[in-house]
Amino acid sequence: MKSTSRFARSWRLAKDSWAILKADRSLLAFPIVGSITAIIAFAIVVAPGVGIGVAADTVWPVIPFALVALYVTTFVTIYCGVGLAAATAQVMDGQNATLRSGLAAARPHLGKIAKWALVQATVGLLLNLLQSLADSENGILRIVGLILTLLVSVAWTLASFFVIPLLAFEDLGPRDALKRSVAIIKEHWGESVIGSAAIGGIVFLLGFLPAVLLIFLGVAAGGAVAVALIAIAAILLVVASVVGNTLSQVFRVALYRYVTGRGEVPGFANEDLERAFRPKGRGARVA
Repeated sequence: MKSTSRFARSWRLAKDSWAILKADRSLLAFPIVGSITAIIAFAIVVAPGVGIGVAADTVWPVIPFALVALYVTTFVTIYCGVGLAAATAQVMDGQNATLRSGLAAARPHLGKIAKWALVQATVGLLLNLLQSLADSENGILRIVGLILTLLVSVAWTLASFFVIPLLAFEDLGPRDALKRSVAIIKEHWGESVIGSAAIGGIVFLLGFLPAVLLIFLGVAAGGAVAVALIAIAAILLVVASVVGNTLSQVFRVALYRYVTGRGEVPGFANEDLERAFRPKGRGARVA
């Protein structure tokens, strides 16, 4: 009964995040612009390496360009994420948020964002290397790779949960932001993960699952019907990804503002926010 109540509270927090998004749909522009810009930047940066590699008939020249492209795309994604966090706070404060206002608020933190992008890209590269072990034909290496990939991925997701809001509102460097994010999680462990799971569940049920079904139906139907259904599925996947990304960031900003006391969180039930975290020690907030 207790766990059911806890999940129900997380579900309401997810719906409250959706209400914030409905109040200002311009928030959706951040992941859209970020994704498009990242794809274009990746292509521009990696293209010379591909050209050199083709001319030399070897893959090695592509690697340094790919690493730079990885960093650039990570930087763009984080920059837009910080802009989204700032714009979300603007909406919560009753302001008219726009893509321009959010990115403008993120601009003073460019140095910190650039440093965090390097950390994030490095961790992403490490996860890719671990995933290559998981794809190994060697049974032992495959098991070790799967376990390490899961452990590192989950640990990093938890540890860095509040980093984007911290970059947006406290202008901390990578080390301090990560330490403070971990401190908040340790001090107030509660609905942060469960609420994210609720958002993920909504996106999966309403977006990804129907898209997969459409793809299967399209493959079974064949011909022009297949093209139409797969195209619809692709659009649905993109929409689900954009909405899910935006909701997750709105949710994190709401939790951050509540637990740190940095601004009101309109649209969210006080009781849900009050019980969203279960402090280990005395006090309910981290100043």
